[in-house]
Amino acid sequence: MELLLEKINSSEQIWLKPLYKHCKFLFKKTHLPSHDAEHHLRVWLHCRGLIIELHKAGIKATHDTIDKAIVACFFHDTGLTLDVGEKHGYLGRKLCENFFNQNKHLKVPDLEEVLDAIEKHDDKSKKIAAVSTHYTMKSILSLVSAADDLDALGYIGVFRYTEIYLKRGIPDREIPKKVTVNLRNRFTNFLNTYSGLHKYSDKQKFRYKETYDFFSDLGSLFYQESTIQDSQLEVFRVLKDCLIQRQLGINETIEETLQKNSKGYALGYFSKLRNELEVTSALLLE
Repeated sequence: MELLLEKINSSEQIWLKPLYKHCKFLFKKTHLPSHDAEHHLRVWLHCRGLIIELHKAGIKATHDTIDKAIVACFFHDTGLTLDVGEKHGYLGRKLCENFFNQNKHLKVPDLEEVLDAIEKHDDKSKKIAAVSTHYTMKSILSLVSAADDLDALGYIGVFRYTEIYLKRGIPDREIPKKVTVNLRNRFTNFLNTYSGLHKYSDKQKFRYKETYDFFSDLGSLFYQESTIQDSQLEVFRVLKDCLIQRQLGINETIEETLQKNSKGYALGYFSKLRNELEVTSALLLE
């Protein structure tokens, strides 16, 4: 384990700051807090966690694998700066190609595999279950796609889905159903590949249930035309008002909401969301 952590640290020393800096630059003129540079950092953290769990299971990652994974993580959603729709994987591939064309001093092994993972990471259709092998579990596409899926779980998942689906013009009442279908496919694909990591996958089931239950309940409230404000409806309303209509950042949204609410569902949700997001910045402070 010590040797693996040394490999990860070595890769982060080379790649983390330049990739994070470039990602922030790409999102500078794009208001998309749910998928900005911090999202890409979180996805790398999930990917790093997966690599560590695989190591515990006897599946070793090479230094090249770690280098390729961190690069793919930091470019996988950059195409959203150009198109918030389904083409963003291909556009992210092009942005990554441009980055390496402009930074000849930086070299990543097997760039084509990295580019392929970036382009294909967002296929969230339900895959036919196949026998998971050591190779598929540590392929760059599997690692990045799964890490991206893991960032769609928990309280962060609620915020991510709500913003991106509203930005894509999906009507409010249709969002819960679309989310639950997409979320179910994401998690099924994750389990198809990584269910052998028993303790790790069981932990993710709790995070999956948090997000799934939120949107399932929200869908019921929309269907019933409920006026109950101390519920998922209030969280949805706040996210829509702050992120879409007023274009605030997520931290501003959280702080403003917590100042206005001394109790209730919204207070609980945004307090937990803040706690989840605070974990992310730790890596940059090391």
